Formats: sequence, C-alpha cells, structure tokens
Amino acid sequence: MAAVKRSYSAPRREEAARATRLAVVDAAHRLFLEQGYGATTIDQIAVRAGVSRPTVFAVGSKASLLKLARDVAMAGDDEDLDVASRSRFQRLLAEPDPVVTLQIFAEHCADLLGRYAALDEVVRQAAGSDDEIRDLWQTSETQRLRAARLVVANLAGKAELRLPQDRAADVLWLLMASDTYRRLVQGRRWSRARWIAWYAETLHSQLLA
Repeated sequence: MAAVKRSYSAPRREEAARATRLAVVDAAHRLFLEQGYGATTIDQIAVRAGVSRPTVFAVGSKASLLKLARDVAMAGDDEDLDVASRSRFQRLLAEPDPVVTLQIFAEHCADLLGRYAALDEVVRQAAGSDDEIRDLWQTSETQRLRAARLVVANLAGKAELRLPQDRAADVLWLLMASDTYRRLVQGRRWSRARWIAWYAETLHSQLLA
C-alpha cells in the first residue's frame, strides 16, 4: 500500500515560525533587561528561548534582536504596523477636543513606556560602545521627534499653542522620552493612573495657551 502524503499546511508552518521568532525576541529582551546588552550572549538567548544557536541567528544578530525587541515593546506586538498608524494614535488625531487629545496621548504614552522604558535605557547604555546600537538610538530619537511634530501639528489645528510649533515639538519630544516615566513609575513607584494625570496636566500647561 502506497504511503499517504500528509497535506502541507503553510499557515501552520508560518505560525510555528512566528512563535519561535517571538520566543527568541522575548528571551533576548528579558536577558537584556536582566544583565545588559554587552553581557548577553547568543548562547544564553538560545538556552532561554529553548532553541538552538543557529535558530537564534536565523532570527537575527544580537543587535538585530535588540532592535526587534524594541519594535515589539513599542508597538505591543509584532504586527507590521507602525505606532502612528494604530487605532489609538489615529483616534487621538481624529479627536476634535485638544484636552481630550492630550488625555488620549497620555494614556498611549503610559502604555508604550510601560512596555519600553526599561529597554530604552538598555539601548541608551549600549549606544556608547556599539556602532549598530548607536544608530538604533539615533533612529529612536528621530522617530520620537517625528511623532512629536505630528502631534503638535494636530494640536495646532484644534487650539492655540503656547509656543511656536517647532519649539512646542521640541518640548513634547523631550517629555516623550522614557526618563521621566522610568524615574517616577519604576523608580518612585507612581501608579499608572497618577502618572497619566500628571503627564496630561503637564502637556496641557506646556503646549496649550
């Protein structure tokens, strides 16, 4: 009797590959937070993820894994959709009330920084000794400025700004950095709700006339 060939399931194989990729990225993320970028090795990532060393390299180099971990942490998932294109960000852009816009933005930043603030510090520290990570750090800074300019331009269409638009964007770029969140929430143990209330009030006082 001839052997019956099993049907090939591309979606199932793709799902398994995605799960492996996410496991490797998650393992790298956790190790980067625990011991820093420089001290983390590919072998350690493989062991933590429960895969082989070649499997880790198939996902990416150590620098690539840091970038992937950053992207997933910022977005909240591995979907190929940038933060500005996601529903909450689009909702704040569509909101006509500038005060409500800033409240939505504060909640958005709390979620993003809750996932990303600690890893952002890993990137900052590693940038001092690794050219690839230095480029990643500069990319992060540029992307944050681009987002700040987008939000400020949106606010300018809804209300009078306290500052010229370019200066307002610089102020927001600074306030969007992870330092304040990391110090107040992770350092001083502020609750998420307390940080959001403070952040929304600060944004209002700094940006709106």
